[in-house]
Formats: sequence, C-alpha cells, structure tokens
Amino acid sequence: MIATKNNMNKTIRFLFLFVTVLCASPTLAERPSQPNIVHILVDDLGWQDVACYYRDQHDEEPFYETPHLDRIAERGIRFTQAYSPAMTCAPSRAAYLTGQWTPHNGVYHVNMGCQVPRLRRESNSMLDPYYVGRLMPGKPVIGMPMKKAGYTTAHVGKWHVAGASGYPAPIQVGFDFSFDHENHYNDPEIYNEKDPKQTNFPGLFAQPRNRLKDAFNDPRYPLLEDDRPYDSMTDLSQRWIEKVALGDKPFFLNLCPNLVHGPVMTRDRKRLAHYCEKLGIPFPTDQGSISDPDKAGQHNPYYASMVDSVDWIIGQIVHTLQTTDDPRWRGHKLIDNTYVFITSDNGGAQKLRNWRNASGKTEYEKVTDNSPLRAGKAWAYEGGCRIPFLVMGPDIKAASVNTQTPINLIDLFPTFLAIAGVDRDELDLDGCNLMPVITGQQETPRFADGKPRDTLYFHYPVLNAAFSTIRRGAWKLMKNTGGSLNTAPEIQLFRLYDEGGTPRDLSEVKNVAAQHPDIVRQMLADLDRWLEDHQGGVPYKNAADRSGNLSGQRNVPKVTVRESKGTTLSVEVESGKSKVARAFLLYTINPGKTEEWFRTKAQIHGGRIEAKAPPGMTHGVLCLIDENNFLITSEPIPSMQKLRLGQSVSEVLKDGFAYRPGLESMIELTHEAIAEARVQALSTEELEQALLAAQTTIKQAVDADSYPERMRELRKAIRSLEISSARHQALNWFPRDSE
Repeated sequence: MIATKNNMNKTIRFLFLFVTVLCASPTLAERPSQPNIVHILVDDLGWQDVACYYRDQHDEEPFYETPHLDRIAERGIRFTQAYSPAMTCAPSRAAYLTGQWTPHNGVYHVNMGCQVPRLRRESNSMLDPYYVGRLMPGKPVIGMPMKKAGYTTAHVGKWHVAGASGYPAPIQVGFDFSFDHENHYNDPEIYNEKDPKQTNFPGLFAQPRNRLKDAFNDPRYPLLEDDRPYDSMTDLSQRWIEKVALGDKPFFLNLCPNLVHGPVMTRDRKRLAHYCEKLGIPFPTDQGSISDPDKAGQHNPYYASMVDSVDWIIGQIVHTLQTTDDPRWRGHKLIDNTYVFITSDNGGAQKLRNWRNASGKTEYEKVTDNSPLRAGKAWAYEGGCRIPFLVMGPDIKAASVNTQTPINLIDLFPTFLAIAGVDRDELDLDGCNLMPVITGQQETPRFADGKPRDTLYFHYPVLNAAFSTIRRGAWKLMKNTGGSLNTAPEIQLFRLYDEGGTPRDLSEVKNVAAQHPDIVRQMLADLDRWLEDHQGGVPYKNAADRSGNLSGQRNVPKVTVRESKGTTLSVEVESGKSKVARAFLLYTINPGKTEEWFRTKAQIHGGRIEAKAPPGMTHGVLCLIDENNFLITSEPIPSMQKLRLGQSVSEVLKDGFAYRPGLESMIELTHEAIAEARVQALSTEELEQALLAAQTTIKQAVDADSYPERMRELRKAIRSLEISSARHQALNWFPRDSE
C-alpha cells in the first residue's frame, strides 16, 4: 500500500514536470515557424469555372457549384489577374516546378518534346521548333529545396513533365512520397498495390469505354457516405497527410488531379443528374455530344459534374486538415498552420470532340465558357492563360480580393521557399515571392534583389497558335510567330485596363497597335530582348513547302556532303545560297519507341557544319537554320503523317551517324575517366573490362545490338565512380536505375 502510494506520488510529480515542460516548449506553445503547404493544381480549370469568380463578372448565380472553393475564398484571398506560364499543361507544369519561364526551362508544348522537328502535315509551311518535353537535369525542381529545408514532400496525381521513357519521375526530383516511372507509389503503409481502387492511377478521371454505359458501374468507385464516388488520389492524399501529421516535420503536398481535362465525362451519376435537372433536360441516353459548341454560356452537365467533383476533392483535403491534430502545435489542427493554394495549369477548354454518338459520329460539344475572356486553352488570349488562384492560411485577411496585381504560377516556387523560411541561394528562378502580396503588405511582387516586377512574358511557339506575349500594366502585346499558319495579325496590342485598373477590354476585341506605335515599339523591343536572352525558339519555315510563297525559299542551301570521321560529324551545304545562321546537333541514346532527342552545339565554318558525337549517341541529326529561318537537316525527316503510329525517327534514318561515332566518343571519355580515377586511387577494374569489350566491338562492323550494349556498359561503369567524368551531361539523361 505504501509502495503504491509512493508510486502514485512519483507519477503525479512526473506528470506535473511533463506538463510544465510541455507548456514551456516553444515548439508546442507557439505556432511553428515552418507552416505546412498544400498546393492543388487543377487541370484545365477555367477562370470562370469557380463560382465566386463567375459572380463577380456576371452578377448572377453560376451554373457550376463550387461551395468548397468559395469557402476558401471567404477564408483567404483570391487573385483576379493570375496567369499560367503557358496555354497547355506540360509547359505550364514545368514552369511552375522549375520556377522558370518556358524558354528558360525549354518545355514549350505537350506533344513532341525531345523530338526531331518535323512537319505535322505534308502541306504545312511551318514546323515546330525543337523543344524539350520533360524536366531537364540541372534545372531546379521545387521538391528538392523543400526537402532540403526540412519538409516531408509528396506529389500525388498528374505529373506530365517526364519524357517518353517516364523520366524523371517525382521521386527522382525531391518528392519523398510519390510514384516511379511505372506509376507505382512508394509507401506500402498507405498504398496497397493489390487494391484495384487504390491502384487506379488517374482516380475519377480514368476513362470508360462509354461515358454512360461504363462510367457508373465500375467497382473502383464505390459510393462513400456522402454518396460521392471514391477517388484514389483524394484517398491517398488524405492517408499521407494523416501519416506525416504523426511526425515532427512540416509537409508539402503537391496534389494534381487530372480533372477537369477532357475527354469530358463523370463518374458521379447523381451530380450529372443534378446538373441535367438544372438545365431542364432529361438524363442522357446517348453518350454523344450534349451541348451546342457555339452556344454561349456554361451548359454541359458532364463538365459541370467534373468541376463539382474537383470542388469535392478540395473539400475533402481541407476537411482532413481541419480534423487532424497538429503534433507540432498542441491544441491546434493542421489547418491552423497550413497554407492551401488552389491554381490551374491553364485556361478552360471551350469545346472538344471526343465521344461517338449512337450513330458512330463524333461531334464537337461545348465544354466551358471563359467569357468575358477571349478564347480558351491552347491560345495566348486571356481565356487560355488567365486562371483562378486562391490561397488561405495564417496571416491572410479573410475574404480578400486582389484585382490589381498580375501574378504567375512561376511565383509559387520562390513563395514556397519564403514560407519555408529559406533563401533562394543560387537557384536560377524567374518568379517572385508573393507572400508580401498575399498578406497585404505589398501590392507589387518583387524579385530577390528587391526590384518590383511590372512585366510578365509568355512564349508558346506552336504553329497556328504560335504567339510570344508581353503583359505590362494595362497593356498586352502579342507577336504572331506562327507565320502563314497563324492567321492573326503580326502584332496585336490590347488595352486590358484603364489607368485606374478598371477593366476595359478583357475580351481583347480591339487591336489598338496602330493607335499606339510608341508602346508597340517599346514592348516589342523588350519582348524580343527577352526571347533572345532565353534563346526562345520560334517555328521554322519548311524548306520543301509546296506553295512556293515563302520568302527566301529559293535560296535555301541543300546538303551536298554528309560524313562522320571518328567522333566528328559534319555536313557541307551548297554555296551561293542563304548562309547558315544557326546550327545544332540532335542525338538520342535510347533509340526505339520511347526515344528522346537531346540538343548539343554545332560549329559553323562557312559552308561546313560539324559537331562532336556525344558519348553514347546511337543516332544523330544535324539541324541547320538559315538566315531566313528555314530548317535544313542532315538528311530528310519524314512528316508525322508519313511515320506510322509509334514508329521512331531513328528507325527511318538512312544514315543517322549511327552507333560508331557515339561508341568512339564513349571510349574517349572512358580513357579520361580511367586517368581521373587513378589519380584518386579508385578501382578501375570494371571500367577497364568494359573498355576492352568496347575496343573489340569498335573493330567490327556496326551492329545495332552490340554497339549500344558496349555503350551502356561503359556508361554504367563510369557513373559508378565519384569522378567528374561521371557528371558528363550525355551520361545523365536518365537516372541510374534505368541502366
């Protein structure tokens, strides 16, 4: 009995001391200095798709219902002049993840990145410039510095910034929890690879064969307590939040639903029926087009249901933050110390043609309406790049609306670093920290050096929608870079706002370039300077154009000699024609269905152009641009029409400087690597064995099997050593686990 009493007294004293320490601990009594960050990047969500935005412009109740997004706006701030960096998803996402403008990180468009430029159609007079299609080695990626700052990081959902081979995957660029190049998430505690519901990678966006017959009877979408269909992305994000909330580190979640991208469909039958009822139309019995593509307004019940589902997803994530205890701040929920950002990767799509009707016909249907903005996704007009942008979190005045400040998704990178309390260091970022603007301390974003930003730039050089754009103050100038394929005027100048910031021509219907030559001259000069600084590529002219109407076409020089000697690749062009103004080599190291082509420099010596084969190159194409912007390649490249679906460029090249130069270059690099390793007293046995095999192979006839195999062996052996040769760019396009 006495012993029990003494134990009780010890327990009481221990609890008293524990509570005293608990209350005195700054980590628990004060708000932690590193707030959590949740960023939800919705796919194709238009500026007018969020109810609170629609009400502002139309002074009426919207068709789409977004109560959760409206509540975020009520608790935080929304911006009405927010922009995506590009007009389609991949370049916009790459710009956000790197904090760099599109010509700075090299991603211009969704399709054909890291490919040899070629005609889309034989009749085209122009072809896309070379651009990359993925995050490139050496570029900053938001996951890395956030992880370095002490955050636990996650990416869930759409990525769309990997190459054809799936690299890099999120877990290879700083996200602790995410998926690999095969779309497998890497935490078995919260991801069950045997559960078909969880392994349904696109979640609610997974496409049925028929958007009526197959969309509502799929076992991967059981109805939840609120009669909503299960969504794997939402569930996985909630599981991850609840797990990391048990730890003592801040977290950063990058959630990217595939909704509301087309094809337009829904997994929520109940909400589809609801929106049909709102329209006063019967529930559809034919999966075909349901909305007149030329009718103004929002009237597609499928799309409305998709927007509704996105709003529900956001509500579920916020609910998890509201109901989960914050172990770093006792007595508080996660929401009390979390910033939630809601954005979109580009403007809303206006019309699509995806679903065959009962007669087998595919017709366009209306998707959304960005009015009063002009056009939509894929266009540089306001409807294609102005996006909803909402933030709630600590120190943000409730129900704030910023109507004056133009901002961009590239600003998120430096903003997240500022929230984390870390410097940008030497990161090569183009954006500004928005926190002073978000919290109302400043109206104008500022660069790291304190200078105010007054200009936004856009570069989207894709044929009939090819524009380079500058937005400054009330003015927006668009330069047509698409040549004859883009029917717009060469220069368009719009005055979007009056001096006081009142909207004037958001619909961009009045081109006032002729009335303001001085403004055009200054803005165009600044835009051209920006493009030159970032080497922004524009569409090339087709040297084989059949119309004969392209200026300078008769003077395009032809390739007269193509050869390779050792590691040197060269072509000679006929004299007396236009001069070659620029040149570069495109090469691949992974020929086949998922091949990617990378750019390296070439030298111009009058009519001779040459380049050195990068180590491991299997095929190469020298690209020459003459002084009239015509593209000449070292050998003819078939158009997309002529290449059968899935056929690689390397497969149709007659020469391609194939195999031997790349192996010879790899052997050269190996000798350098061996010498370097010996200086550092590193073992070179594996490297020397691979070298011996390569030297034997190079004496034999070129072989499409043995030559690439020797190059792979050498690449792997060099990269296994901690030497500078292992960091050669040509060796590091793919992660180590791809070997």
